[in-house]
Amino acid sequence: MSNAAGQGEPAARPSTLVSREDLPGVRAREELNALLTAHDPETAEANLAQLTEQHSPLLRQIAREPTTSVMNPSLRRNAITALGRLVSADNLNLLTDLARRDDDELIRIHALTTLANAGLELAVPVLSAALDSSNHIEVTAARKGLAELTARLGPALVEAGLRPEQRPIARTTRGETAADE
Repeated sequence: MSNAAGQGEPAARPSTLVSREDLPGVRAREELNALLTAHDPETAEANLAQLTEQHSPLLRQIAREPTTSVMNPSLRRNAITALGRLVSADNLNLLTDLARRDDDELIRIHALTTLANAGLELAVPVLSAALDSSNHIEVTAARKGLAELTARLGPALVEAGLRPEQRPIARTTRGETAADE
């Protein structure tokens, strides 16, 4: 056997320098990541205010990525917050899905809170369903969300979206409960 076996020059693979200008999707994701990961609350609020409906598809992608929570938990939570501010059918559908089905309980809770903060009547059934959760924090978030919606929309609209067993005791015209009479 020869001592020179395997001692030659390694095979060279040709490479090409790639500019980020050639990859607009990567550049857009990096820019959005930077906007969503501001640490200063005032800067974070200003960054969220910069986001428009154009950002929604990428925000929805970030909000769906479970690995994002592991690498940078605030990135996914901030994407969910932004989706709640950019009200559209696709955004609200994703928030509803996250609130009901995400594996991460913190994401479910944040999606519930975001839906409540959107101030829309369609959040009532989602929050109502979360009242049955075995997670006490999730139940608390649902209760607070329903209270927020009651303050914004009025008790009649919120109660109409609740299941009968979840509705408070009916009030009489004088303000006493039916049980008080």
